[in-house]
Amino acid sequence: MTPDKQTCFMHVGKAGGSTIGCMLGFLIHCGDDDKTNFQSVPSLLAATTAHSFHRGVYDCSDEAANYLFVIRNPLARALSAFNYAKPDLSEKHPFSKKYKDKEIYVDCDFWTLNDLAERGLVKGNNGASDECKDRAKKALLGTENNLVHWFYNYQFYYESMPPDANIVVIRNEHIVDDWNAVETLLGGAADLTKESLPVNNQYEKKPEEVYLSDAAKVVLCETLCNEIQVYKTILKRAQNIKNEQYVQSMQQLVTSCPKEAMEESCPDAKPDIREKVDGCY
Repeated sequence: MTPDKQTCFMHVGKAGGSTIGCMLGFLIHCGDDDKTNFQSVPSLLAATTAHSFHRGVYDCSDEAANYLFVIRNPLARALSAFNYAKPDLSEKHPFSKKYKDKEIYVDCDFWTLNDLAERGLVKGNNGASDECKDRAKKALLGTENNLVHWFYNYQFYYESMPPDANIVVIRNEHIVDDWNAVETLLGGAADLTKESLPVNNQYEKKPEEVYLSDAAKVVLCETLCNEIQVYKTILKRAQNIKNEQYVQSMQQLVTSCPKEAMEESCPDAKPDIREKVDGCY
C-alpha cells in the first residue's frame, strides 16, 4: 500500500492506545496475561494502519493519509501514567525496563499522584525538597524524563507529525462512536459494538491511587494547562469529530479542569521540546 493510502497510529501512552492497537492488529499487551483478551477488528481502518508512532519509535511516512490519535482527558491520562509506572518493590528487579527511573517514587517519596501534587506542586507546601518539587513539575510538563508516558505527551506526538497532517481521533471515553465515525470516513461500515471491544492492559487500582483532592486537581490542571490546549487542538482538527462531539468532550473536561477547559491560553509559555522531537528521527 502506498504511503498516501496509509494511516499512522499515534500511540499516546495511557490514553487507551493498547486497546485500539489490539483492535488494529498490533500486538500491544494483547492477551499476554490473564487480565487481558485479544480481539482484532476486521475493518478498513485496521487494513490501512500498518505503521505506528510510539514514544521514540517513528515508523510512519510523512505522506500518510491520516494520523490516528487515541486521546483521553489529560488529567485522567496523567493519573493512569503515574500509576502504571509506579514500581512494585516486592519484585526482584523493580526498576528494570519500564521502572528505569526511581527518582519520583523512591527518592522523592511520591507514591500517589495526589501526594506529588500536594507536596510537590502546591506553592507554600514544605512537604518536599526543592529538588523534588522541581522534578515533579518538570516530569508533569514533559521536559524531564522521570516518568515515560508524561515525557511522551500530547505535545510530543502533535509536534512530531507534519504540520499539515490530516488527523482522525478516537476518544477513550467514546471508543465505539469514534471508531465507527473513522471507519465511515474511510468508506467502511459502522458496525463496531461495545460488546466486541477487547480489554487490555487494565488493572484494579487501590482507592488511594485514584484519589485526587480539590487542591491537587487545581494544581495538576494548572501545570497541565499547555498539554490541555494541545489536547483541545487535536480534537478541533480531527476530521471525524463534529462540533457537538467537541462540546461533549469539553463538558467532560470541565468536570476535572474547568478553568483550562474554558480558556484558550495559559499563563506559562508552552515548553520548547524541539530537541526531544528531533531525537525521535
